[in-house]
Amino acid sequence: MSAVPRQPFLDPLYGSIALDEPLLALTRTPAIQRLRHVRLSNIDSIDIPAIANLSRFEHVLGVAYLASEAGFRGGLTPHQDLVLRSSALLHDWAITSFGHLVEEALQYVGTRFNHEEKLAQILLSPQSSEIGGADLQILVGRESKLRDWARRYGGGSGQDTLTDVMDCIRGRGMMGQAIAGTIDLDNIDNVFRMAFHMGLSVDREVPRRLARAMVGLGANRSSPLFRRSAEDDIQAWRNARRDVYEHLMLSERDFTGKLMMLFAAIRAFEANEITNDDWSLVDHEFVMRLLGSSTSDVTEAAQRWIAGELWDRTPLRWMSGDRPSYPALLEFSRRLGEVLGRPCLAYGIKDKRDRQLSIEYDDGTRAVYGETPNQWVLGVGSPRRERFTSAEVRRVIEEAVIQFSTEPLGLAEKREHRVAQESLF
Repeated sequence: MSAVPRQPFLDPLYGSIALDEPLLALTRTPAIQRLRHVRLSNIDSIDIPAIANLSRFEHVLGVAYLASEAGFRGGLTPHQDLVLRSSALLHDWAITSFGHLVEEALQYVGTRFNHEEKLAQILLSPQSSEIGGADLQILVGRESKLRDWARRYGGGSGQDTLTDVMDCIRGRGMMGQAIAGTIDLDNIDNVFRMAFHMGLSVDREVPRRLARAMVGLGANRSSPLFRRSAEDDIQAWRNARRDVYEHLMLSERDFTGKLMMLFAAIRAFEANEITNDDWSLVDHEFVMRLLGSSTSDVTEAAQRWIAGELWDRTPLRWMSGDRPSYPALLEFSRRLGEVLGRPCLAYGIKDKRDRQLSIEYDDGTRAVYGETPNQWVLGVGSPRRERFTSAEVRRVIEEAVIQFSTEPLGLAEKREHRVAQESLF
C-alpha cells in the first residue's frame, strides 16, 4: 500500500510546508480550524492594512514548521517529537477573538481571564462535557476533537499526550522553552510574519536559520542552546521585534480602534451580553454579538469602528513605571468621566520593543542583550463627538500621575514621526 501523500500548505515566509499525517490530522480538528477565523493582530488594522485579517492559523502552521526544523529534533524520542510539533500547532487554540483584545476586556472587568489558564483547564480536565474537558464544543457546535486525535496518535487514553503538550505550551519541561521562552519558535515566527506582512524589510531565511541553530535544550535553561554562529540572526530578530512593536504600539488609529472595541466589550459584559463562557467566539461572531446588542453604547462603538468613524483621543504619552492593571485602568476611566464630564476609557500598553535576553551558546559562552523598558503608553478615548481640549489633556495626565504614581515622559511617536518633526528645525 502506498503512503498517504502529504498535503502541503503554501506559506508566505517558508514556501511549501508539508506536514506528516499526525500533524495534518491535527490541523483538521475544529480546535485548529477555529484559528482560521481569529486574527493574529489584536485589531482589524487601519494603519497597517495587510495585517488586518492575518489569521492565527497561518501563524501556528509557521510555528509547527519551525519546530520541524529545530536543530535539537534529532535527539528527541518519537513521543517528544510529536509533543513538540503539536504544541507548536496548539499553543494559541484557546485565544479569544481579536487576539488578546477580548481577553484584555475580560480582565478590565475583573474576571482574570487568561487564555493559557483556560487552555490548561480544558486540556487537563478528565471531563468530556461541553463545560470543560478536551471535548468542549469549540466551533459551530463541533467538539474540539483533541481527545480523539491524542488517542489515535499518542496512544492509550491520549491524556498523557495532552498533559505533555500543555506542559510544553506553558514553557515547562525539557522542550518548553522552545515554545514559550524568552526567544522561542512562537515569537520568532510571530515577529517575522508580522514584519513581512507589514511591508518591513526582513530576511525571510532568518526564522528558519534560528530554528536550525537551536541545538540543545534543558529544563534548567531560560532559553534553548544556540550555535555561536546564530548571533547575527538573533540580533536581526531583536531589530525586527523592535520595529514590529513600534508600529503595533504606536499606530494611532489602531490604538483608537482598540479603545472603541474594548469599550464595547466591557459594556456588553456589564450588560451580561458577553460572559467568560464566550471566550471561544471567533472574530465575526464577536462582532455580530456587539452589533446585535440591545445596549446603545455597545452598538454605537462597534458600528463607528467598522465605519472608520473614530473617537477622539488624547495624544499618546509615555508614562514611567509598570503599566497599571486593567481594573485600575477601568477605575481611572470612571474617575476621568466624573472629572471631565464625559464618558472615557483609558488604555495602556507596556513598552515591548525590547527586553533583556540571556543567550547560551554551544561554545560555552553566554551573552546578555538589551534592557527591559520601564515605561508604558497611555491614551484615553471618548465616544463624545467633541475633541479633548488642552486643559482636558493636561487633567488626564495630572490624574494619571496621582492615581498611578507615575510620571509623563513625553509624546509616544513612531521614529519616522520624530525624525520628520526634528527635520523642521
